[in-house]
Amino acid sequence: MANLAARLLTWPQYLLPQQLLTAIAWRLSTCRVGWFKNVFIRTFASLFHVNLEEAERNQPEQYDCFNDFFTRALQPDARPLAPEQHRLISPCDGTVSQLGSLHSGRIIQAKGLDYTVERLLGHDGWAQRFADGRFITIYLAPNDYHRVHMPLAGKLRAEHRIPGRLFSVSAATTRAVPELFARNERMVALFETEHGPVAVVMVAALLVAGIETPWGGPGQRRPERNPRWTDFEQPPSLDRGAEMGRFHWGSTVIVLTPGDFPGWRTSLAPGRRVRLGQALTD
Repeated sequence: MANLAARLLTWPQYLLPQQLLTAIAWRLSTCRVGWFKNVFIRTFASLFHVNLEEAERNQPEQYDCFNDFFTRALQPDARPLAPEQHRLISPCDGTVSQLGSLHSGRIIQAKGLDYTVERLLGHDGWAQRFADGRFITIYLAPNDYHRVHMPLAGKLRAEHRIPGRLFSVSAATTRAVPELFARNERMVALFETEHGPVAVVMVAALLVAGIETPWGGPGQRRPERNPRWTDFEQPPSLDRGAEMGRFHWGSTVIVLTPGDFPGWRTSLAPGRRVRLGQALTD
């Protein structure tokens, strides 16, 4: 369980007006006043050591607003994909929070904390397909690239937008808030691939002002009060490495695979940094 210090640091988040603070963050991040957005971008890039040299646009003045900068594209050769022999690649830049096998349909969040796949996905039928599968949870820090890409080629069968809380997803909060990733707002994308079903879950957090997908259109905002399930009668196909979403401010990505998928590479472990396109399986 979380130690006393972590619990004490996390406790105020239960009282914060999370939706209000996140709405304010959206307003500030989309402000197009030149001097403001330039100072905002420069300060953020300096504070969090953002590597702008790998971005398509490497000057603050080239961005329309902070959100445009935060969801920036990289240069075409910045993230080469691992060879096709590796079935699954990392969908994003970030740090591995947890990974492993599912036990009785439960996912490890942190030592002493777990949650169910059914609650994460919001759908019992799909949850059953991953009951004996594997998972990897990747945390995106403020200085990371915040677009999420396909870990392998597949057809989008369904999307589930699930409203919820907006707790931080920092390491301390992950150790302290029970069922954190199944409580926060999230977008669940369910794919059929030639190797079986795969789920990619983008989890929102405090100050995350939106999760946008190519099939949902630009400027897509967080869900409203009610969950929204969308089945695709003509499912769009996405290639391995193709963009499938972006965070407006950063958060966490969870990938679920069935039990007959290859296991995670032995070099992967909690705390290990990964980059988009890096092989996750042998």
